[in-house]
Amino acid sequence: MKSIAFGTLKGGTGKTTSCFNLAGALALNPDNKILLVDGDPQCNLTNDIGIDCSDMERNNIRTIFENKKIDPSELIMHGVLEQLPNIDIIPSNILLIKTEMQLVSIAGREKLLANYFERNKEFFSQYTHIIFDTNPNLGVINQNIFYFVDSIILVSDVSLNAIQGAELFTFLWEENIEDLGIDNNIKALIINNFDKRINLAKDLQDYYLSEAEFKDILVEVPIPGSVAMKDTSINHLPLVVLQPHHQVATAIKRVVKDLIVREVF
Repeated sequence: MKSIAFGTLKGGTGKTTSCFNLAGALALNPDNKILLVDGDPQCNLTNDIGIDCSDMERNNIRTIFENKKIDPSELIMHGVLEQLPNIDIIPSNILLIKTEMQLVSIAGREKLLANYFERNKEFFSQYTHIIFDTNPNLGVINQNIFYFVDSIILVSDVSLNAIQGAELFTFLWEENIEDLGIDNNIKALIINNFDKRINLAKDLQDYYLSEAEFKDILVEVPIPGSVAMKDTSINHLPLVVLQPHHQVATAIKRVVKDLIVREVF
């Protein structure tokens, strides 16, 4: 089982869309069984997959923090995509932000999620990949996710703000891991919404390749910007299913191959 989180400190990079579409490409291999976990109170991944996150009765990721004895089978929604039945999800809920505030005063708060998965590792071992989406911050919920996962994938778009976001994320997380006593698990950086016609796009690639903290983790193939990617949220299906021969779908598959070679996926 591999555990992965998508992270950024800048909104609007297409992080959730990348997470959803890369997971979809990974699921084209029927040997892969994927659990998506939405760690964002905005519920974008939950919405992308076609689930109403305003349902207050449904168990979701916040249940893990509020009821550590809950059976994991009660959290998971199975077979949410008919075309990709090997994808399950633990959805999010808009009240996750309330849970975040409640955790601030709890001892060992950064390890609550890891402890839950460890207690239930036999159940979760049925999955080849557990993939988390997060929101752009380093709050307590995200610290739990980033502490637990084997690999963090940073997502950048083509902007100076995205560079600053990636640098700040790396700096702050390196400070955190010293206190948490773990190795640096930032393993990949993906450039999203890439348009080679924009001068900044090539400059951005060159910059990441010139910086010590990024040059070894930059995924060589960027994901091109396309209206087709927005359709994945509307249709609740990844592009590799909606338009398998689209140039962006091809790029997504190449990114997945790269991440497999890096042993991130």
